[in-house]
Amino acid sequence: MRNDQTVAEMANEVLMRQAKARADRNGEPIEAALKAIVGTEAGKHLADLRDGPHGDEGVEEWQVGIAQERARERAAALGVRLEEIPEHPTHG
Repeated sequence: MRNDQTVAEMANEVLMRQAKARADRNGEPIEAALKAIVGTEAGKHLADLRDGPHGDEGVEEWQVGIAQERARERAAALGVRLEEIPEHPTHG
């Protein structure tokens, strides 16, 4: 991964690397190997990432956005759990 790389370039690089490894391993054409890779669950996610709305973003920018979203999700989940704890626990 390069600092100036876009999300689409990164995802495509991973897909092509996996396809090449499969083609070398199985002796199949690279096009068939790529089709098989994109047909997997992980391959579909990479293709969606490559072709999706964040494809033109820089990788660093995208990673920061993902980290911020995860932090918000954790904070929201923690907030819900804290609300479930009584403020003044009853002593037995």
